Amino acid sequence: MAQNMGGMTAVPRTFGILSIVFASLVLVGSLFGLLGLVVPVALKHAPSSRPEDAQAMQMLSNMYLGMGLISAILSVMSALLLALGIGQLRYRKWAAVWSVRWGIVALGAVVVMAILMTTTMRSTLGSVGAMAETPNPQAAREVGGMIGLVYASMMVLFYSPYPILMLVYFSRERVRGAMTA
Repeated sequence: MAQNMGGMTAVPRTFGILSIVFASLVLVGSLFGLLGLVVPVALKHAPSSRPEDAQAMQMLSNMYLGMGLISAILSVMSALLLALGIGQLRYRKWAAVWSVRWGIVALGAVVVMAILMTTTMRSTLGSVGAMAETPNPQAAREVGGMIGLVYASMMVLFYSPYPILMLVYFSRERVRGAMTA
């Protein structure tokens, strides 16, 4: 990262701007995803006259619950990153400490979201395979697990670089030393 005038590092300001932008974008998207948590509640009250309908509603409920939980994790982490970004932009001492902590928690959250994605897809496609009375419902679960693994891998590739960068840069003594306000 470039040095600004006077020898003080521009890393906190740069990360502050990036944190605010990234957090805002993810927060807006994940807040819409939180609406998915309403679906399982609504489906519990929906009438089902046939067992197949009840099974289909349970499958949808599980799928929306998994996706809603991922959105909830993203919403909380994005709100925290937004607050951190403001602190980074203003060179606050607490932001230096909490940037490292956020990075560690964010990496853990990425792992949890990847597990949720894999199990949600495996469960959903496994349910579809069972409802469709395929010759091999286990194969549907395996395909669902593989699709979930692909989506989980994309999630890890998309969401893990920024926490890693935060850990690397805010662990540096020079950067922490610059944040004295």
